[in-house]
Amino acid sequence: MIEEQKSRPIVVGVDGTDHSKIALSKAVAEARVRGAELQVVYVSDVSPAHLLLPDGQHVHTRDLAAAKAAAVWEMVDEVVADSEIEWTKVDLDGYPADVLVDYVETSDPQLLVVGTRGRGRMSKAFLGSTSSRAVERVNCDVLVAKTDS
Repeated sequence: MIEEQKSRPIVVGVDGTDHSKIALSKAVAEARVRGAELQVVYVSDVSPAHLLLPDGQHVHTRDLAAAKAAAVWEMVDEVVADSEIEWTKVDLDGYPADVLVDYVETSDPQLLVVGTRGRGRMSKAFLGSTSSRAVERVNCDVLVAKTDS
């Protein structure tokens, strides 16, 4: 059973927030201790649209999403650098709470790590929708990484 656990990955959801950075740090530590591969999942939730800025420039939301994803992966690289763990970058699109849960269902990890809150409108009032949905729906253990504040 222990060997079976080692062969199953650890999945962590990231969104660029401080909460997800803490979750990522805890996931790296768990992967190191367990000798497991880490799968870092970023889900982009942007509807395709062209935006007209006040100065007359056009911006496509896919360009904004690409810039956001680049910033998230830069943060991930900083945290994972020098960790000496095997890790995989997973880029997905859709509603983060549903897409992350669906990914976990297909990848069969030994552990899912999420932050307490993300970027939602009511993020300071409740446990985030992604972490809540994960705790309710996935079949593996879930570590909800808390901040000090």
